[in-house]
Amino acid sequence: MRLALLVLVAATAALRGEELRLPTPTAIPPSPSTAPGVRIWPDPRFTHWPAVIYADEARNLSFELPVRQAGTAGSVGWEGGAAALPITLPDDTERVSGLLPVPGGFGVHTACITIADTTTRLPLRLIDVRQAWPLAAMRDGFPVDAAGVPTILVDRRRDPSGERQWNLLARDLPRGLGQPLVVGDPLADLGGDAWKGLTAELRIAVDDRHPQHAVLVALATLPQPLPRTLVWSPGNGALFGGAWTAEEERLLGAVRSRCAALGAMPRLVLLLPPIPLDPGLQALARTRREQLARSAGFQGWSVVDLDAVAGPAETANRVADGLFTRHPIGEARARITAAIADELRR
Repeated sequence: MRLALLVLVAATAALRGEELRLPTPTAIPPSPSTAPGVRIWPDPRFTHWPAVIYADEARNLSFELPVRQAGTAGSVGWEGGAAALPITLPDDTERVSGLLPVPGGFGVHTACITIADTTTRLPLRLIDVRQAWPLAAMRDGFPVDAAGVPTILVDRRRDPSGERQWNLLARDLPRGLGQPLVVGDPLADLGGDAWKGLTAELRIAVDDRHPQHAVLVALATLPQPLPRTLVWSPGNGALFGGAWTAEEERLLGAVRSRCAALGAMPRLVLLLPPIPLDPGLQALARTRREQLARSAGFQGWSVVDLDAVAGPAETANRVADGLFTRHPIGEARARITAAIADELRR
């Protein structure tokens, strides 16, 4: 194409009796391999923080620092808090992680991380779980607000005597009057899922590592009036992602605390996940189901055992001989859908 254009220009010049003058080529830039690049280092940042903590417990969050030059001295601490802790960047690594205690008190706290003469300020937000949740998105699997600030919900630990008082209070709270709400994992597989056809607001909230964090973000905005029934489907994503922790169950109390603060109480329903087919996950799945069921009963949630509804994964997940899905399909999935629909009608 370029040659044809050059021939056309030459022919035009010849017809006009003009001398063909080609443009002087500009200097060719050197190859990138001959010019050293300038490395762009990441800024210090928080990498992990708890989504829900209790007001009476001591917790940590983790941060990460780039190691530009080994042996560089610095410090880390909370602005206005205790004296900053001295740190020294180690050898033979490009980044280093550390732990910082979560500060007390609601509001925005600022961590100051100083390396040599440079100070980075990292905000962290703590919110009373009974107040409006400012959660807006996920960052690397952890909840942040609309400005991208890591956010932690602070709940209160319940005790047996407190539970007796709560039960009296709960009976005085009116039930929600709004449309039922189903949130979490729809157990999708082979082009379908267990939520199809349900008469409810459906909020899919999943994450490869921390699906309960995605549910907290999804429930940051609750409809008014509150739903008549609120169903949480944890699914098995946390097991498949290899990141399940028992802190998942804290969502049960956080949701109840928030609804109580809003002056009404939906009928709260937990869909106990089915036991997966993978033999390596089954023991952990049973431990998880026991903890979820126990905590749900303590927190006043009804429990629907989807493993009992769907049946063993060897039949519920079977596509053909030797071929299985991760979630129940076919008639087993239809039974799960019917069980959820029955809960929504109550």
